[in-house]
Amino acid sequence: MGMISGVALLAGGAVSPAALASNSADVIKALAGCTALEIPAKAASLVAAAAAADKQNVTIAAVKAAVVLAPSDAAAIVSAVARQNPFTAPVAAVTAATLQHKQIGVIAKAAAAAAPSEAARIVDALIKEFPKDYGLIAVAAAEGAPSAGREILAAVAGCVPALQAFIQDTTANNFAVNDANIPVQAILSQAQASAAAASAAASATVPQPTQPPAPTAPTFSPALAPPVIGPPFTTLPGTINVYTTANTTTQTPGGRPYAEP
Repeated sequence: MGMISGVALLAGGAVSPAALASNSADVIKALAGCTALEIPAKAASLVAAAAAADKQNVTIAAVKAAVVLAPSDAAAIVSAVARQNPFTAPVAAVTAATLQHKQIGVIAKAAAAAAPSEAARIVDALIKEFPKDYGLIAVAAAEGAPSAGREILAAVAGCVPALQAFIQDTTANNFAVNDANIPVQAILSQAQASAAAASAAASATVPQPTQPPAPTAPTFSPALAPPVIGPPFTTLPGTINVYTTANTTTQTPGGRPYAEP
């Protein structure tokens, strides 16, 4: 039975795609007999035939298998899956972009064009997975679904807090609720410039740590003046005897006589 099932899958349809869940091996078998041109439509049909409870897992498995078999057709695969199964467009876009990140812009555009009603969810899912690419994702999605510009900008504002206030103010003050073709790229460029200016201004107002003052040499009171010798002089009390040769005698060298005890 296993052999018969495998052959049927390779033949491309004897086993109902609804029987496929998230088993990527089964999905690969189902796609193995397809030509490159048939892969996008076949992947979309596998997702469409999956049970509601399995649809997301089958989307992941089908897009993975299809992109591995035809990597250059990642955008076409996502487009086919999203067009036939709009609710799965965000999952299909993220799955394909994970395998082919260099194609993230065309993948976002293809997904939004195929499922315009899901454009905001597509942008939200892609930005959360690839936050550094938020500008590319939003602009590409807006090119695919021009009428969803407001929703796309709202998704960006929800994922990038630094741009939220500017985007909300700009769309609220300059565009009516039902305006179509809102210039997403121009608004994002202005929002980025505004956020950069606000960040620079905030950095400039933050008090910088001050350096301690350089030590200074200690100061002393003026030097004391040296003592001055001069009048008035103080006379010492008593008589001062002056000795000269006239009133002194010469002592002969020798011992001094002492009385016998």
